Amino acid sequence: MDSLFAAIGKLSLALAAAAKVVLGLIIVAVVADVCVRNLGLRPLAWAVSATEYGLLYAAFLPMPWLVHSKGHVFVEFLRKALPARARAVLEKLVYLACIGVCLYLGSVALTSLISAVSGGEYETRSFDMPKWLVFLPITLAFYLSALEWLRYLLGYDTLYTLDPLEMEGL
Repeated sequence: MDSLFAAIGKLSLALAAAAKVVLGLIIVAVVADVCVRNLGLRPLAWAVSATEYGLLYAAFLPMPWLVHSKGHVFVEFLRKALPARARAVLEKLVYLACIGVCLYLGSVALTSLISAVSGGEYETRSFDMPKWLVFLPITLAFYLSALEWLRYLLGYDTLYTLDPLEMEGL
């Protein structure tokens, strides 16, 4: 199980790195589009659509890594007010709720992905893109995040080993 969670962690890190590349490409596309427009040339027709798709990927690709690295927002005040035994129960309930939400949303995205593949659907904007590519990062993000939450639930790590103030600005 350790090697499975290590592989998931590496995949999550790789997806987060891919999101950084996507964000860099978005910046280049926006700057190029603005420069071309300011020079009086024809605007880049694909830039707006590519930026929209890029933002989708940039939002979902790093999601599992944020769970892995404890880089998301969480509220600590209720947990700290509880006795140790109740804290442990609450922690497990939080993990279970997060797993449930991720699995549900992942299954919705997977259903949409499968439907798009089987129907041969395309997103038609300034360029055609297979619709399943819209649902792919969403599906990956939710299922990998569920596995990262499972790692916490099974006791391989805990979300609450650090002070939330230490992670500020991650």
